[in-house]
Amino acid sequence: MKLPFLVLAALTVATPAPARVKLVALPERARVVVALTHPEATLVEEERILTLQPGVNQVDFSWRDVNIDGASIQFRALTSPDEVVVLNTSYPPNENALVWAISSPAAREERVRISYLLAGLSRDVVYKAVAEPDERTLTLRSYLRLRNDSGEDLPDAELGIGYGANLRKSLAHEEVLEMLSERIPDLPIKKVLTWDAARQPWDPEYEKKTVGLPLAYVLKNDRDSKLGEHTLLPGKVRLFIKTKDQPEKEGGPPGEGVAFTGEDWAGLTPVDRELKLSLGQSRDVKVVQRRTKNDRTDIRRNTANQDVLWNTDEIYQIEIENFKKAPTDLVLVEHVPGYWRMVENSHPRQFEKKDAFTFEYHLTLPPETNGTNKTTVTFNLQRLNVQGNEPAAY
Repeated sequence: MKLPFLVLAALTVATPAPARVKLVALPERARVVVALTHPEATLVEEERILTLQPGVNQVDFSWRDVNIDGASIQFRALTSPDEVVVLNTSYPPNENALVWAISSPAAREERVRISYLLAGLSRDVVYKAVAEPDERTLTLRSYLRLRNDSGEDLPDAELGIGYGANLRKSLAHEEVLEMLSERIPDLPIKKVLTWDAARQPWDPEYEKKTVGLPLAYVLKNDRDSKLGEHTLLPGKVRLFIKTKDQPEKEGGPPGEGVAFTGEDWAGLTPVDRELKLSLGQSRDVKVVQRRTKNDRTDIRRNTANQDVLWNTDEIYQIEIENFKKAPTDLVLVEHVPGYWRMVENSHPRQFEKKDAFTFEYHLTLPPETNGTNKTTVTFNLQRLNVQGNEPAAY
């Protein structure tokens, strides 16, 4: 096994320091804790029981062929921290090693903690989301996938990922390990379509291809949704939906199967933020937006009688058709760069301002509302202090 070597030799206070001490004893590690909270740096804390003699003890710590950051190594006494003291640290030339001079007033067994940063231990988080047939809830499983290329074996280690209880596993050098870290059943979700004025065509009739709207499951990282305990880490999400399969044997009950519906990448999702998991596109809803008014007002001119500053009075109309036989959730996203104010709004309860330049409408479309029965959203806004050279987006 490739492990950091710990060598112990005893000296009296009056004895001069000898040459570098070779292997005398290798106390077994009593405990190993591996912190995986940072994706690029792994903190390892190992505890050992050292048998110290009265006076100065030379403790040799070396890490040949192990990717330890030598500048990060720290030593701390746990049993008698006020009496067991590190006097100095020396570094033998051309070696991955260091030597602590540790003073102890009496012979004792001392539990010590040695911590260091270990490179080469990579971790990924992957998710499996299985939705119920009605697509109102899902079961979310989180898996921790580890690959150990550090050069160090980690037997019976406590693996901490920043939330929940530590996972106790052994991880050898060059081993790949995947383990279930969390399972949340009955997680409420919403199936939502999104129409973005900056990404979707305003009138799909003029497009030479069929236009679909992005479809996603939306879940919120909060306590009401059985989450909210920690930030959701980024990782690949594989999406499934439960289906009814044929009975396993003739006359038996139907089995529970799952069908793969797609995969997406979950971004870092803090507590109280929403996570969208893409399901592809849907063509069950059609959105047409038009600007029916765009007049300049409050025009200010220079000495050459040229327009240099003005406001605009704009009216937009959005017609929405739902061809499904069920209600559908739709989010309309609008972008207004620059200074502006809303003058009139047909759906104030569904209106939500996201930031200085973006607002949304969160609509629930009634089933089969198309043709003359379509849903219509209108809003009237004023852009202020327009100069004609504003960027299309910020």
